[in-house]
Amino acid sequence: MTSIRSATAALVCVVSAAILAACGSTMPGTARPGEIDIRALDAGNYPTEPPNAHDDDYLPLFIDMKKVAAMRLADHVASAYDIDPRMKYGWSSSSVSSGVLPDELGRPDDMKPIAQRHRMMFGFQTNGSDQNISMFASGWPTKPRANSTTTSTVVMQFPDPDRAREAAAEFHDADFGAYHDRNEPVALPKYPQARAHWRPGSPFLRAVLAHGPYVVAFLVSANAPDRNAVVALAEKAYEVQLPLLDQLPPLTEEQMLRLPWDPDHLLSRTLNPNKTQSPSFDATHALFGLRGIMQYAEDRNYARERFTAMGAEKFAMSNGTLVIRASGPEAARRVAAERMTPTFTAGPAEPPPHLPDSACVENKSGLFDDKRFTCIVAYKEYVGFVAGNQLLDAQQRAAAQYSIFANSR
Repeated sequence: MTSIRSATAALVCVVSAAILAACGSTMPGTARPGEIDIRALDAGNYPTEPPNAHDDDYLPLFIDMKKVAAMRLADHVASAYDIDPRMKYGWSSSSVSSGVLPDELGRPDDMKPIAQRHRMMFGFQTNGSDQNISMFASGWPTKPRANSTTTSTVVMQFPDPDRAREAAAEFHDADFGAYHDRNEPVALPKYPQARAHWRPGSPFLRAVLAHGPYVVAFLVSANAPDRNAVVALAEKAYEVQLPLLDQLPPLTEEQMLRLPWDPDHLLSRTLNPNKTQSPSFDATHALFGLRGIMQYAEDRNYARERFTAMGAEKFAMSNGTLVIRASGPEAARRVAAERMTPTFTAGPAEPPPHLPDSACVENKSGLFDDKRFTCIVAYKEYVGFVAGNQLLDAQQRAAAQYSIFANSR
């Protein structure tokens, strides 16, 4: 019996070595407690479970799949910042449909019949400038500050190259026709297939080009009415944009309807107070990679630096909440420890009580609906950014976000 007890003790010692190195020894370092009891957190009235906690994953309706395709496209659309880093300020980005076309393409009433006739599938548009201003694109465009440079990008996919080519020609003809009494056609020597026109005495040029099944339109402006300058800027824009599209396989209409939605369960891990389910581009329910999320940053240079420092790989936005997937748990914890945010801050604020790997800051401006406070919470490889005008509200959102992380499968 004594020998059996001795053998059993020896076996326990061997098995325990994986944790304690050897019987009777100690391990160096700091002990980390198990996960906290999330039921004790103050999450206010915010949800603490992901929407798929008790149900199957949400599947978008067919009518919403164009938005899913446009989010995929957004990661391959050149922003003004991509074209020239001096144009780091952004002011609007959105999906494009045949029924909702941006003024940057031309007068919508002229453009819609063309897009519908050629069965435009989906698209994305983005704007930017070297100064923190917006632009008035309705009619022939104007801008509030004359010495600024701007670029607007519109990319649309059509079912095939023939339809794209015909649509591009008709977009240009209809747009130029609306201003033919004051505008002049312009050639882009590096892209002879492009169609463009400008208005002498105006700093703007509009160009459109078919590239495979895509139509790529640019509305560019120089800091003065300089024809050579706007031609050079349009050519640079195409030089950056077309290779990005070459990296993105076009979709058939059937493939568009079968695109995966939230395959990594990143959006289902995102605090969603309004319980939105449908994909949406107005920051209520969207998924992006780095280039896609950058389309929504006010200062794209600063946001890129911060996202790169975070090791951010994927992004989800839902009702004012931003969740990123970092390269690993250590990178995620560092975001909270160093109070990294993609926008400018005024200084630290009191962190949420009893919430590990969290921090709060007071904002200057940025991506979070211009709320006063942003709180950061890390969990495994995920980081959540939540915001509120009251610090308690932001702290409660952070507690809810942590709980959703912990309750996610």
